[in-house]
Amino acid sequence: MKRITKSIAVFCLAASAVCAQTTPAPQVRFKTNIGDIDVTLAPDVAPATVANFLNYVNKGAYANSIFHRSVPGFIIQGGGFKLVDGVPTVIPEDTAVVNEYKISNTRGTISMAKLGDNPNSATNQWFFNLADNSGNLDNQNGGFTAFGRVTSSSSLTIMDRIAGLPIQNLGAPLDTAPYSGASFVVVNNILYIPQASAAAVQSAASFVSSTTGVSPGEFLVLYGQNLGPATLATLTLDSQGKVNTFLAGTRVLFNGTAAPMVYTSAGQVSAIVPQNLAGRSTVSIVVEYLGVQAPGMTLPVVSANPAIFTQNSSGKGDSIVIRLDGSLVTTANPARVDDVLILYGEGYGDISDGPPDGTIVSTLLPKPLDPVRLLIDGKEYPTLYAGGAGGLVSGVLQVNFKVPQLAPGPHEIQLQVLDRKSPAGVNLQTR
Repeated sequence: MKRITKSIAVFCLAASAVCAQTTPAPQVRFKTNIGDIDVTLAPDVAPATVANFLNYVNKGAYANSIFHRSVPGFIIQGGGFKLVDGVPTVIPEDTAVVNEYKISNTRGTISMAKLGDNPNSATNQWFFNLADNSGNLDNQNGGFTAFGRVTSSSSLTIMDRIAGLPIQNLGAPLDTAPYSGASFVVVNNILYIPQASAAAVQSAASFVSSTTGVSPGEFLVLYGQNLGPATLATLTLDSQGKVNTFLAGTRVLFNGTAAPMVYTSAGQVSAIVPQNLAGRSTVSIVVEYLGVQAPGMTLPVVSANPAIFTQNSSGKGDSIVIRLDGSLVTTANPARVDDVLILYGEGYGDISDGPPDGTIVSTLLPKPLDPVRLLIDGKEYPTLYAGGAGGLVSGVLQVNFKVPQLAPGPHEIQLQVLDRKSPAGVNLQTR
């Protein structure tokens, strides 16, 4: 089979969607030696405070920090000291932030500590409210800025467990430090929690929502927050020449199976659905970044989800179709009658034969279990070949066909597998 050119390969496999996605509130995990406390931050009501807190997080200021104050029934406080060679050491303070009190200091909220006579003096220290402290903390010193909330009962249990530990008096300001055994309560790190939802999973070719189902071998894009690194990282190959399932700290797990990773970034990732989902009715999908997993989401599994890659990476407009000489069919360079063309898509479903997931296809071409049909303006036309694409990762669909007698201009082109058609709105340009 004709191999797709390198530039088109990159275009197919690393294209990013331009669809707008709702940004969820960021979540972080306080990893302590007692257990994890998960917190949902509130940048919508305390933007400067959240930005200030995350600045300390991003530079690692809170790594190996301690809870240095515990007042049972009131608060537990940290952020001011970290262990350096086992010795509590002051964490350097950045410029103070303007007070943003709006959220009441109820049980489970996290708020900024500040000086008693200055409402705008919050820097690096924060505290968890063990009880409803609104009657006190909402009404003094301009109100204490709550900028997040503990998100689960298990996290509240850890918060209460820390508050229930004995206190060791090591002299001010460590005269009320909670102790676990013979050691401080240490915040080993504060990590971002990845967030993704089933509503934000789409085909990587059509960008149509996958809430109706995903298919084996399909390329998916998953949107969210803290899913990967700030800078886009694209696929890499392992020592066997297969696409890695771990990329720049990110994995996507389908029923626990790590999928080949196409690309990853903080806001979106792309992965190839494992073939072992064939025959299943549903799948649990989990995004993991730096060892922290997003809540799982469940989607239906369907036999196929055909889609065609487009030149503008939107799922609409001119399709990615090339001639045998490798030139791209465009509006300015349309196809002629009887030209042999190569169309690229994905989502053709289960295979009857083929290489393992993530393999760069060479001699063993994946064979779709069910026939792939070519439709132009709703009419079926014969194909010369329909199956795996040589030189590309398993999952990319290659369809070879001869251009029939068509009027000049754009013609809607679709792929069909069983009763599933690729979305409308994708064109083939002819002259």
